[in-house]
Amino acid sequence: MDLALDILRTTVESPWVYLLVFVIAGMDSLFPIVPSETVLITAAAYAAAGIPSPLGLLLAAMVGALIGDFAAHLVGRGGGSLVQRWTRSSRAKRLLAHTEEIFARRGGVVLIAGRFIPGGRSATTLSSGILKYPRTRFLIFDALGCLAWAIYSIGVGLLGGVLFEDQPLLGVGLGIGIALAITGVAELTRRLLARRKARADQDPAAHRDPADWTAAAVDVA
Repeated sequence: MDLALDILRTTVESPWVYLLVFVIAGMDSLFPIVPSETVLITAAAYAAAGIPSPLGLLLAAMVGALIGDFAAHLVGRGGGSLVQRWTRSSRAKRLLAHTEEIFARRGGVVLIAGRFIPGGRSATTLSSGILKYPRTRFLIFDALGCLAWAIYSIGVGLLGGVLFEDQPLLGVGLGIGIALAITGVAELTRRLLARRKARADQDPAAHRDPADWTAAAVDVA
């Protein structure tokens, strides 16, 4: 993470910053340890002063994320040795059976919202491939999710940059703090839905909320 941010700081006023954002956004689904949001928010905070271009960052992040997500989808669809071993376990079979039902009913929502859930993008993209979710539908909905994610991340970064125009590092800190707070709320919501689902499983007569797809999709990861 520190290396990525160091490279960003040295390239933020050059065209190379767009390539950096593109590459890191693309790596995020397959290698989720790469801090794509942090890098994008940081670049956007500097963009509040006019350089780099927010539109350029948006295009680089969206296209990179879409390519990375599709690569993860293809990994799941191809069923490599690790995927095959995992899918043979009884726990994986139960999770995939439930996830398949969820994708059949609301796959587009899963793909879009998964971008904003901690661990969600890797889980949903890989699961969509394992379940052979149609490629065209995947690309359409994932593109919408990547666009929404890029707009959100850049918007948060720009807000921090505008509020602390003369102190960009404070703007970066504010932007990342806002993003972490929103992510924390999303994670808390996911956990509450998971508990609600667990109670519903124990009581067959209980109402099953359709929104419990979040817990299942993320749990697949």
